[in-house]
Amino acid sequence: MSSETAPSTPRRVTIVGGGFSGVSAAVQLVRHSPVPLAITLIESRDRVGPGLAYATHDPDHRLNAPTWAHAVDPVDGEHFTHWCQARGVFEADPEAMQPSGSAFVRRAVFGAYLEYMVHSHASGAATGSTIRTLQDRALHATQVGDTVNTVTERGQTLTADLLLLATGNAEPRLQAPLDPALAQHPGVIENPLVTARLLGIPRDARVLIIGSGLTSLDVVSTLQRQGHTGGITVVSRRGLRPRAQPQASGPVEPPVGRQNLDRLLAPAPAFLTGVQPELRTWVRTLRAQIRASVARGETWNLPFDELRDSVWQLWPTLPAAQQRRFLRVLRPWYDVHRFRSPPQTEAINREALATGRVVHIAARLRSLAAPSHAHRIEALLQPAGGGTPITDSFDVVVNCTGLDATARTAGNPLLKALVDQGTLRADACGIGYAVDPHCRVINAQGEALSRIRLIGPPTLGTFGDPGGAMFIAAQIHRMLPDVLRFLGERAPLPGLADQAASLSAA
Repeated sequence: MSSETAPSTPRRVTIVGGGFSGVSAAVQLVRHSPVPLAITLIESRDRVGPGLAYATHDPDHRLNAPTWAHAVDPVDGEHFTHWCQARGVFEADPEAMQPSGSAFVRRAVFGAYLEYMVHSHASGAATGSTIRTLQDRALHATQVGDTVNTVTERGQTLTADLLLLATGNAEPRLQAPLDPALAQHPGVIENPLVTARLLGIPRDARVLIIGSGLTSLDVVSTLQRQGHTGGITVVSRRGLRPRAQPQASGPVEPPVGRQNLDRLLAPAPAFLTGVQPELRTWVRTLRAQIRASVARGETWNLPFDELRDSVWQLWPTLPAAQQRRFLRVLRPWYDVHRFRSPPQTEAINREALATGRVVHIAARLRSLAAPSHAHRIEALLQPAGGGTPITDSFDVVVNCTGLDATARTAGNPLLKALVDQGTLRADACGIGYAVDPHCRVINAQGEALSRIRLIGPPTLGTFGDPGGAMFIAAQIHRMLPDVLRFLGERAPLPGLADQAASLSAA
């Protein structure tokens, strides 16, 4: 767009949520918009950037993918790696670098990087675009004519041309059938991401961890570093553990530039698009591909990663009933292959398992009780496959159950207000909110609202797998052409025109 046709007044954008999703959206908008934008980023925490996932300062809590998979702007995939190199991160943390050349750094480092990215893009853009951060909490929002008004807890009203919801995941909470009141018990840690609580666990305490995903591995790592001796029991319905990141025998060339992005934007693999879009068929076909890959001396993750990278294209072709079946039945198996443990965390947990300090059991937690006359917490466990229920007692219980599909509006007054007024509606899976391919929210009347967009984990039901930095950044990138056109652009971004056209046809 020429300077003669560019708007003289910046387009106003309000972004609610200052974790990875919000930061990536703000940075990509500043970098790629040819028209000036005045962005306000609302975050209730005292730091913009770390959000829920990267606020930990525990040295054993690491990113579960290499630095090159954590691009804020996916067309510049090496930026975080270069930032770490320039600041001596790898020298200060020699365990980060693996023999393959990939680096798995501490999550706190990425949190600091996200904070840096916000401040470094706050001003100085050639277009005059700016990012202002506001420590506050959004309570409700209403579209009024050609604007959206967002009201905050401190009484501010922000008027914008576009509202972008980047609220991320709800904070962990005790899930049914557990009594929510147990969260007040001093021996129950409802939110394991508050690492200060983990550091307060006595070394000789018997610990029950509910859930066996990546967060449980972090909890075990923290306790092991503290010399925990009281024993740790990890319970999950199927007894599954995250798979380890595949380790190459020698150096591997990491993706450069936008290679990661181009892989994610590539057509879905033929072995999946060439069959009926049906869950059972996909599983059978994927297993056949994995067997063939292993027979060639390759690893199981190569075919799996082809599936993972194209879920955003494949998932919408599944009937809603099969999507719900996947979430109900198959998702635990998908997740343990999808969300892999970093090498350092894997080593700590394997050693703890080998020495018997940690025990994994497959069972359903039927109840927790904290009798007033006892200091310990009693757990009733139903072993997988039936059998006699087991009653055991623990000093500390840590909730690592992960995403709660019923917690869409829990603790978030803005989302609740938008649902109550009909601006947001649940997706067909009941696990997030309905959006169209351009991330425009779909209201109760079935209309796509161009002025209100939703990105990241709350779009799980629509896109299937918008989790992890690389995939959220790619989702935002796919959304950019339509957003920028809406905000006043007349020429598509380089490299995005064909993609925008395909999304419009979806």
